[in-house]
Amino acid sequence: MLIHVLGSAAGGGFPQWNCNCANCDGFRKGTLNARARTQSSIAISEDGEHWILFNASPDIRAQLASFEAMQPARALRDTGIDAIVLMDSQVD
Repeated sequence: MLIHVLGSAAGGGFPQWNCNCANCDGFRKGTLNARARTQSSIAISEDGEHWILFNASPDIRAQLASFEAMQPARALRDTGIDAIVLMDSQVD
């Protein structure tokens, strides 16, 4: 089984657009050595071609664009997503 982490941050991603905590502020100022992260989501596949997406956050476009298997280009319009499972609703 293949598991690909598409995002690993809390609702709103990291840094959060409306947060000024030490981490978010430090990241924006360049004083915190960290990487921006999108909201939590994973993709699972048994064969690397057919994927189940867990959670579809507002970051979905960026997450899918960063993972080549989601756009395998087998046809004019194509996706590697066979199903989507919505686990929770992180709307913050």
